[in-house]
Amino acid sequence: MKIYDISRELLSAPLYPGTEEPQLIPLTRIGENGSSYNLSDLAFGAHVATHCDACFHFVADGDDIAHMPLEHYVGPCYVMEVPEKSLISDSYVREHLPEGVTRLLIKSGGESYLSNEAADYIHARGIITVGTDSWSVSPLDNESRIHRVFLGNGIAIIEQLDLSGVPAGFYTLCAAPVKIAGADGAPCRALLFAD
Repeated sequence: MKIYDISRELLSAPLYPGTEEPQLIPLTRIGENGSSYNLSDLAFGAHVATHCDACFHFVADGDDIAHMPLEHYVGPCYVMEVPEKSLISDSYVREHLPEGVTRLLIKSGGESYLSNEAADYIHARGIITVGTDSWSVSPLDNESRIHRVFLGNGIAIIEQLDLSGVPAGFYTLCAAPVKIAGADGAPCRALLFAD
């Protein structure tokens, strides 16, 4: 079995415009001031690096990240390759999305986003999870509409994956978010398993 780590490293991942840089803050280090251990704090936003969006991110009464169904993040998935720096059309998704897929990961090299029509089609197909290697599933000037289509219908979103070393095809996904009550998103360590 081959395991692909499809997570971006939290401190060095590209930042969504306007996001504060995450920090690892050393509190103690071995050998300093007589310390026998290392201890650190972390400071970062809920949507930094590879992360999961909760329904609560765009839906006032939606599930927070601690209450999102785990089956969205663990199970069979399909990696679909799309052209780089493109607006992904519904016709492209119709042509390249196999029947029976419930978890979809979009590989583009970054900066490819779903069109409104593609998002509507994915929702109509019964997909429960959409992941992307871009900053977002939607263009930066159209964040609300597509997020509401997905999160308003209980479709989980995983953003900023690293799919660069993963061929298109079928895998098993494991990308459960950190359990944080009241949070609109959380980081995850995303893995793909290939037989």
